[in-house]
Amino acid sequence: MKKNVFGAVTLLLSFVSIVGFAFEFGGGGPMVVYIPGGTLYGFKNINVPVIDLPEFTDGIITFGGYGYGGVPGMVYGGGFGFGGEREFTKGGNKYKVEIGGGFGGGLKNISFGNVYLLAGVYFGSVDIILGRKVNENNTNLSNLEDGTLEGYLTTSIGYISIAANLAIGVKVTDFMQVEVGTTAIGGYSPDGWLVNGKPLQGLTQSSNFLLTYGFYGGVGFGF
Repeated sequence: MKKNVFGAVTLLLSFVSIVGFAFEFGGGGPMVVYIPGGTLYGFKNINVPVIDLPEFTDGIITFGGYGYGGVPGMVYGGGFGFGGEREFTKGGNKYKVEIGGGFGGGLKNISFGNVYLLAGVYFGSVDIILGRKVNENNTNLSNLEDGTLEGYLTTSIGYISIAANLAIGVKVTDFMQVEVGTTAIGGYSPDGWLVNGKPLQGLTQSSNFLLTYGFYGGVGFGF
C-alpha cells in the first residue's frame, strides 16, 4: 500500500508541476514536516502499539514535496507527500518507526502582493510501520541461512485519511516562494495492525483511528 501511495503522489506532483509551469499558474517543491509526539484529544499523534509514545516527545521529522496549479483567484488542485523514520530504544530494545503519507485535493490561494494565505482539504492515506531490531551484528551468510540475520521484525497499519492545512507564504523572487504552515490529519484503518497481511494479535492499547497534526515548511518554484 505504501509503495502505491507514493507512486500515485509522485505522478500527481509531476502532473501538477507540468500544468503549473506550462500555464504559469502554479508550481511546487520540497518540504519538511515535523510530527510532534504526545497526544491530541486522547489519540497518540504517532499511533503505534507496544511503545508508550505519549512519552516520545521529540516526534518525527519527515521529508517530502508538494505542488499545485490552477487559476489565480480561484480554487487550485494539488497534493503533497512525505515520509520519514525514527530509531530509539525502549526497555533495552531498539525500535524503528516509519511514517509516510500521500494526499491530493483542492486548495484556495489568497494573495496579498508578495504574501499569500493558503488553505486546503485533501484525501489520501497514511502508513505507519513499527519494527523491533533483532540479531544485531549478525551479518554473516550463515545467519541468513539459519534465520538469525540482523534485521527488523515489523508490523504495519494503513489509514484512509483526510487532511486539512493552513499556511502562509512569501514570494521571495518571481520564481521562488517560501511557505510555512500546519496540517491536521484524521484517518481510519479498516484492517488495523497487520503482520504479513494477518491481524496482529494481543493488542491491548491500539486504535484503528488516527488523529494527528504536523508543522511544515517548504520552498516552491514556479510561476
